[in-house]
Amino acid sequence: MRLAAIYLPKGILPHLFGENHDELTINLGGQFHYQIGIIEKNILITKDSLNKNFIPDFFGEHISLISAIVGRNGIGKTTILRAIHSEGDKRKKKVFYVFESNDESISYCNELSLKKVVSDFELKEIPTNSLSPVKQYYTPIVDIEQINTLSQLNLVSTGEENLGQLYLKQIRQDVILLNDPVMDTLKSVYPDFPEFKELEIKVTTHRKTDFKSVYASTNLGNQNRESVLKTYIESDIRELDEGKWEWPLDKSFVKEYLLERYINIIKGKGLNSLFDELWDLEEFNSNDQTDRIHSQSNFIKDFEVTLFSYLILTATFPKTPFQGGYDFQKIIIEDSFENRFDGFLELYLANIYEIVKDEIKEKLGRISILDYDQIIKIIKDPKHTRISQQGFKPSDAIKLMKRHLERFKAFFDFYKLLEKFVSEKKFETKNGGLLYKIDTHNREDFYNIIDAYNKVLGLTSSYVYRLDLLSIKSTYPLSSGEKALLNFFSRLNSRIDILKNSIHPIFNYYLLLLDEPELGYHPIWKRKFIDAITKSIPILFEKLVPNRNLFDEDSQNLSPLKTQIIFTTHDPLTLSDIPVNNVVFLDKNIDSNLSFIVDNRQHQDLLTFGANVHDLLAHSFFLENGFMGEYAQKTITDLITFLTNQSEEVDSEKIILRRNLTSEMAQKFINIIDEPLIKERIQQLYNQKFPTSDKEQLRKRIKELSDQLKKLEGEEN
Repeated sequence: MRLAAIYLPKGILPHLFGENHDELTINLGGQFHYQIGIIEKNILITKDSLNKNFIPDFFGEHISLISAIVGRNGIGKTTILRAIHSEGDKRKKKVFYVFESNDESISYCNELSLKKVVSDFELKEIPTNSLSPVKQYYTPIVDIEQINTLSQLNLVSTGEENLGQLYLKQIRQDVILLNDPVMDTLKSVYPDFPEFKELEIKVTTHRKTDFKSVYASTNLGNQNRESVLKTYIESDIRELDEGKWEWPLDKSFVKEYLLERYINIIKGKGLNSLFDELWDLEEFNSNDQTDRIHSQSNFIKDFEVTLFSYLILTATFPKTPFQGGYDFQKIIIEDSFENRFDGFLELYLANIYEIVKDEIKEKLGRISILDYDQIIKIIKDPKHTRISQQGFKPSDAIKLMKRHLERFKAFFDFYKLLEKFVSEKKFETKNGGLLYKIDTHNREDFYNIIDAYNKVLGLTSSYVYRLDLLSIKSTYPLSSGEKALLNFFSRLNSRIDILKNSIHPIFNYYLLLLDEPELGYHPIWKRKFIDAITKSIPILFEKLVPNRNLFDEDSQNLSPLKTQIIFTTHDPLTLSDIPVNNVVFLDKNIDSNLSFIVDNRQHQDLLTFGANVHDLLAHSFFLENGFMGEYAQKTITDLITFLTNQSEEVDSEKIILRRNLTSEMAQKFINIIDEPLIKERIQQLYNQKFPTSDKEQLRKRIKELSDQLKKLEGEEN
């Protein structure tokens, strides 16, 4: 089966085609050209003409069709693709689809409110809820707008992941692909297919000043406690004068609360001094006389000091009537990671809801992350949410306690996992980090690290300061183009694995909507892209065993799984592999600045399949005004203007040049032009403007011919 045409109702894309624009039918290169429209509240489908150049299974028996959408920047290629995606897009545009099969049966999927569909040939209907899951949208472009495009192939698939999570997700997908047998096929097409053999896992290096500078000018970082106390007292008096404290209040409670608070402020220390106390501990002191908080010499100790530094940084809490205090010195004097970690947990709980913290300690005898489940039960006790103080709801404090407890559990689990891997020597150690070798080490161990760190990042995404604990990267970094190629196939492979392990139906047809998939590729890879996907995508999809017929639910005979691809592109190298009838050309009206779809049957000059890349480039769909660089074009234009002017000195009032030229400079410019025909013609203009003796001209000509001969002889050798 293949999607042969899409119908866009009137006025559906006003920003592209104008307000109340006419209805549009987009043909993708099927066996027929269709015309679809609404007549008397019915959807009418007609076969407009036969596509005489249609060849069934042209791209192989497992790929039903490949089509392209082309046009200049900002003309609407991505918008059309997202309209086809329809239900998978938050900006859902309801459209109408026409499908063909090789047995010449025709089906449709109708998202429009009009229910009746008429034609002079037999039609089968596909439910819209069946079509939606088979459409997969992909873009390599990191763009906040893409959160509106719901697809597992998309880089920003849900809009809920931060960049750290997305990076880890991509690394995981890359490793899975590099371990997949399909790599043999990819390497047969791309002998230099990008891959990494090993990944370096290190604790991120931070500077001490990065932490200290955050609160340097605030009360939190101020070491002068008298100044800090004065600020807090002035703030409380101001709130009293402004009536922000609710009355009547229990005076004994207020006195006790304020006295304890002010004493804690005097006894306390600014956060910046707390950093120094942590970093000066012998086990964490790097002794390298640098501004770094660790020296990358001991992976576990580096992780500990970095985590504790973040826990100090984020230990800033809103003032509530429920909060208490906790002496940070108690944390410092502890002699193990677990005890220090539990000390931080107690600090966080005490600064949110002192009474609940005390109850946990009374019932359990301690506060430890190992008692996570029991602590949660105590926190959830309804009695803690009954009394409000100063307009502050205790339920909000309880929610915050639970959130912090969940984060601490993720931190602790991640730490213990790393500690276990180091002690059991799961990976090699190198330069204070862990080295994961794809061909040697257990990839499930690597996935466990990725998943645990991803959980930490997800739970701390609301932190004001982005958490950055680990650096995971290839020991031999890939270029942007190499990453783009690897990422495309790894995301596709990942999506197929998700489908395979899903409880949802696996259909016998999938539509891939690719928005500039070859963006960033080297020209050689662009040239091979269509060949690569025709060979590799069927092999990737071999993992799926269809259990549902998209086009005939009642049929027990499942046809082999086929995929179809619609992609947008700016690149003529890629387009030269696509028959012209499979290409949707978008152009723009100069006067109205509105886009329109070109009927390629009416334009014999539109050539794509096997076309010369220079001819494609010269077409306005890719480049206006030829395919020479604009700087070179303007420079040569200046040169011609200068040489065709009657006098040697150009009249600046009549002719504006980008630079002042002289005869000597003009000749130098001519000498660096590498296009022979242009160079020869401009040299003739120069000789006419600045004539020399016949002998001198002859010598120059002999020298030019001699240089050309040497160049040709050099190429032959």
